[in-house]
Amino acid sequence: TDDQVFQFSQPTRRLYAEHAIDSSDWYLIFDPLDREDYGDLTCMLADTGYNNSIYLRRRLIVYSEPFVVQSSTKDIEVNEGDNILLKCFAQGLPPPQIQWMKADASPLPDGNIRAIGAVELPINDIRKQDRGIYKCLAINLVGYGDIWTLKVNVKFPPYIRCPYPMVGQAINFLVDIYVECYVHGYPAPRISWYKNDYGGQISDTMSVDVLRPIWNSYKYKIEATIPEPNICTDCILSRLTVINVLASDLGSYVINATTNDKPYRTALASVFVFETPECQQFITHRNNIGCKRLRFTTNRASLTICQSILLLFVILTVDLI
Repeated sequence: TDDQVFQFSQPTRRLYAEHAIDSSDWYLIFDPLDREDYGDLTCMLADTGYNNSIYLRRRLIVYSEPFVVQSSTKDIEVNEGDNILLKCFAQGLPPPQIQWMKADASPLPDGNIRAIGAVELPINDIRKQDRGIYKCLAINLVGYGDIWTLKVNVKFPPYIRCPYPMVGQAINFLVDIYVECYVHGYPAPRISWYKNDYGGQISDTMSVDVLRPIWNSYKYKIEATIPEPNICTDCILSRLTVINVLASDLGSYVINATTNDKPYRTALASVFVFETPECQQFITHRNNIGCKRLRFTTNRASLTICQSILLLFVILTVDLI
């Protein structure tokens, strides 16, 4: 090679020289041939009886499948709106052609399924829908080489979608009501629920300090689940259940989503719970046994005490007169 000299005093396992006893011809054997063997080979006859050595130089060309080198772009995390440049460097002979695609076969940011021939894949003003697994495939006439994969995560502020902004339920029945909202954002935001007792309008700029926080208790149950992929791939389904709905439970419920990283971003949405004349079984919580009206009864002992106090008050009033 150009920068190495091999002396074959003893045979090596893969590279050696040999010649027949009755011949002056020498042969350089590569067994097996490797892609790294590509380059110039020089045969030198040093003991020629002349003042100068004799050289014979030949170039060895090794055709090989392409492979992607480690200096290619690895997993990255960027902010929505950034400009990024994905790079895929491959080696092989003949020189490989690069193809870019997404692992789920969804369109690339430019709208095409594949980008062919470019080592670099630019993505300008990246959006959340551009996130995912990107694949770089190197191809030449010898065959398909390595497939280089990298994950692109896109940070974006939270936003909330509530499918039903108004939900009804009858009061004073042994039934619950639940409200659901889909919370989007990456990284996953913190989620909290509030009761809007003051009755003002809800906006993303308002402070939740004026609202009453809701926690898991005998009255409320807060759940978070991952929806089916056909619904969304970047969201959390947050459900608030109000147990045994009473008149005091009617009104506006507010969901708040806040990022964990600076700069902090917040999103708000609300669902209004109103009274219906009949029990709405389709929104009855699974723990309910049915739609049964609560019956408010008066304790006999309490009634007797109240009657005695009232009678004493009347007697004292008469004596004073």
